[in-house]
This record gives sequence, structure tokens and C-alpha cells, in this order.
Amino acid sequence: MKKRIFLLLVLAIFMALSYSTVLAQDSPFTLRMVRDWGYGNGADINGRMTVSVKGDEAQIQQVTFFIDGEVMASVTASPFKHQFDTNNFEPGLHRLTAEVKTTTGETYTTNGLVSNFVEKGEANQSMLKILLLVGGIVVASMGIQFFMQKNANKNPKYDENGRIQYGVWGGAVCPSCGQPFNRSFFGINLVGVRLERCPHCGKLVAARRASSLEIERANQKTQPEEPQKVVEKLEKDDLDESRFIDV
Repeated sequence: MKKRIFLLLVLAIFMALSYSTVLAQDSPFTLRMVRDWGYGNGADINGRMTVSVKGDEAQIQQVTFFIDGEVMASVTASPFKHQFDTNNFEPGLHRLTAEVKTTTGETYTTNGLVSNFVEKGEANQSMLKILLLVGGIVVASMGIQFFMQKNANKNPKYDENGRIQYGVWGGAVCPSCGQPFNRSFFGINLVGVRLERCPHCGKLVAARRASSLEIERANQKTQPEEPQKVVEKLEKDDLDESRFIDV
């Protein structure tokens, strides 16, 4: 008898869960959660979060937000959202859901969101590790970039017209010193520019890809005159000055 009652209880629970799942699948409303401030890494979160219901707000009369089956808040006006702090709850896995009552008297249960609330100290340690990892990658990237740029500028490649080839990432003109240099693979990509270290002045600059004409003009401004041209110029100056010398 006891075994039969136990089986019936398990069956009832299974049917209830199945029924709630069907309701969630058929619901025109979905539950969303965004992090307003704090830590987040996959399912692990800490800090201030906001849960909201996505759907036709004109049909919503009331939204009740639940955490582990207990009421968090009940909202009767748009926007239908609720902000909470994970530190106000016990650390561990928590399931968030919402119940939506429509203006026509229907009730829908949204999908469930499962997150792991971590302690503030643990979140700070994880964030510090991430920052150290990112910082190490940036430092290593800048070091490799400096080495590659140094070699590229020492041993430039030329095309058949005698122009310097700047590779796949192209060349840039330093906005600080005005000298052209080779952009590298390890530059940090920003919107429209790459964060690069200028090998001439050593400054970290936002290097926009320069056109061939811009690079040619920068080369003409920064490169000294060729020795033969300098000699020819001096000879011409001497000749011009000799016209005014009395013999």
C-alpha cells in the first residue's frame, strides 16, 4: 500500500512538472535577466540584477516574480521589472520564474532561469583573476608587437616600384611624431583604428590605416635627402654664390 502511494505521489509530481513546462512553452511571455552592476561568468553571478518580462505589455495586468517558488515582488505597472541584489540571498543555485496575469484574465508561467549566486569575496577574486589574465595578455601582445615592429622597420620590404610594403594590416602614420610605421597583428582592435605602439617615438597611439599617398607624404617629410642630391644642391649653391664674387 505504501509503495503504491509513493508511486502515485511521484507520478503526480511528474505530471505537475510536465504541466508547468507546457505552460511555460505555450506562454507568450519570457523571463529575462540583466546584470546592472557586479560580476558575471556564465551561470555564476553576483551583484545587482534586474528581471523583466518580455512580451506584449499592453496585455499584462500584473507580473509576480518568484525565486525558488517564493514571491520576490509583484508589479502592476509598466515597466514590468524588478531589481534585486544576489547578496540578499544564500549562495548557491537559484531558479527564477515569473507569473503573468493578462487583462483578459489569463495566467501564464514564464520560462525558468537558473543561476548560481556566488559570494561577494569569491566574485572579487574571480574578477581579479580575469583582470590579471587580460592584463597579461595585453602586456604580452604589446611586447610581441614592439619586437615585430622593430624588425619590420629595420628590414622593410619593397615592391617593384621601390615602395615599402606594409603587409596585411597596412601602414599607419603616427599622429604624435608623424612618421610612418608598420601595423602589426598584435595591435588591439578598436572601432576603426588599432591601438599600436609607434616604434619611432615609443608612444601608444590609435593607428588608423593610412593610404599609400599618406604614407608617401609622411616618408617625404621625415626621410633626409639622399647624399647625391645633397651634394648636387651644395654644388648648385656654390655656383650661384660665385656669380657675386669679384675676380
